[in-house]
Amino acid sequence: MPMLMIGLIKEIKALVSEAQRKSYINGFKSAADEFNVKITKEAIPVSISFDQNDEAALAAIQDGKVQSKSYSELSTRLSARLNVIIAESIAEGRSINSTVAKMQEAVYLETGSLRRIARTEIINIGNEGRLAAYEKQEGQRPKQKKPFRYTLIVAPGLRTCPAHLELATRIPARGLVMNELIELQQQVGSSHGMALSGNSLLHPNQRTVLVRVP
Repeated sequence: MPMLMIGLIKEIKALVSEAQRKSYINGFKSAADEFNVKITKEAIPVSISFDQNDEAALAAIQDGKVQSKSYSELSTRLSARLNVIIAESIAEGRSINSTVAKMQEAVYLETGSLRRIARTEIINIGNEGRLAAYEKQEGQRPKQKKPFRYTLIVAPGLRTCPAHLELATRIPARGLVMNELIELQQQVGSSHGMALSGNSLLHPNQRTVLVRVP
C-alpha cells in the first residue's frame, strides 16, 4: 500500500504542477498584453516577456509550504483511512470486491478534497502571474509616475462567501495601490475569521481575479 500511496500522490502532484504552470503563464501573458498592444497612435508599447527570473518565481511558488502541506496531509489521512477499512473488512468478513470498493471510495473522497485545494491554488497562481507582469511593467516606468492601482473581480453567485461580497463593495472604483489592497483584504478577512493567502485571495474556494485599474 505505501507504494500505491506514493504513486498516487506523485501523479496528482505532476498534474497540479502542470496546471499551475499554465495558469501562471496565462496570467502573466494576459496582464502583459495590456502593455504590449498599442492602443493609440501616440501610445508606445513596452515589451513584457516571460524570462528566467519568472521561471524561478514560478518554481518558488510551486514549492510553497501550503502545497507541500496539502500533499502531506492527504497522504496521512488517506493512509489512515485505508488501514481502518482493511481492519474493518477483516473483522466483518467482507469480500475482497467489497473491500476494494470501500478503498476506492476513500481515495475518491480524499483526492476530491485535494482537487478543490488545487483549483484554488491554480486561480491564485494565475493572479501571481498577473501581478508579476504588472510589477515588471511598473519597474520600467519613470519613477515620478504614480504607482499602479488594482482591484479584485469577485465572481458573483451563491457560492461566493460573505467576506468576498464585502470586499467587492469596499474596493473603490479607482482601485487601490497594492499595499492598500492587501491591508483591506487583511481587515476584511480578519473580521470574518480568515487569513490572507497570496496577493489576491482571502481563503480557498473563491474565484477572484486581480486586475489593474487603467
